[in-house]
Amino acid sequence: MAMLKIFVCLATLIALYAQASTMKMDKVETINGVDLQSGKQDSVRTYQGHVSKVFRFPLDIVKKGVVNFTEKCNNKFKDKRKYTNKTLDCKYHNENLVESFVVRDLKPSFAKENGETERFLIGRLVYNRGNFGYYELVRFFDGVNSKGQRTFMIVQKMLEDKEVKQYISPKFGKESAFDRSTGVYTLTMLGPKETELNYDYKADTNHWILNKEVSIPQVFSSISKSINDLVKTVDAESNIQSRDLASHQQ
Repeated sequence: MAMLKIFVCLATLIALYAQASTMKMDKVETINGVDLQSGKQDSVRTYQGHVSKVFRFPLDIVKKGVVNFTEKCNNKFKDKRKYTNKTLDCKYHNENLVESFVVRDLKPSFAKENGETERFLIGRLVYNRGNFGYYELVRFFDGVNSKGQRTFMIVQKMLEDKEVKQYISPKFGKESAFDRSTGVYTLTMLGPKETELNYDYKADTNHWILNKEVSIPQVFSSISKSINDLVKTVDAESNIQSRDLASHQQ
């Protein structure tokens, strides 16, 4: 079963990056520790970002720092919220995110993959010189890698409207400058109190500006900032979770 879980996780990553691996990248850069690539095929430009970070916390604590999706937003956009409490302050800042909400009550029209432990949807509203919104599918996979180390993978995928309707009755339709986007968090247990996070982001766009080579520096800068903010958030939340755990054990 453990080996099967490994193959499931590998298959997910292989499928995710199959297109990008055959595409000629016309720009490769590293900004503040984030490895970035971009390439174009026909009218569609692909952007990729990768970061690796080791945290001095157990895997289960780092996981909690990743999955607190609804605690991240820009509190300045409170008045733009439609589906969550406008008076609550988000714990962590996300520059363009108005609100996120989790939907766990899904239609029974799917079967979990081998190694998959949980699945739900996240609805997101975004503001960036205009209002945008989309749903993401989030899946969790428990596994063991080739070294026998415990792994935990979180896969996020932006959904098309027809895909959303397979799971729920949506509150809004997809509106985004990106056609597709996927984020994969791979947590690896290096020791009882040491966890490696590898995060891979991929997005495709045929937006008339964002698919131009002249836009690459701006998009790279934005992706780098977003990924580094994510790492800081995971670190901060892991610290909080670790202190809470220690206080309860006293």
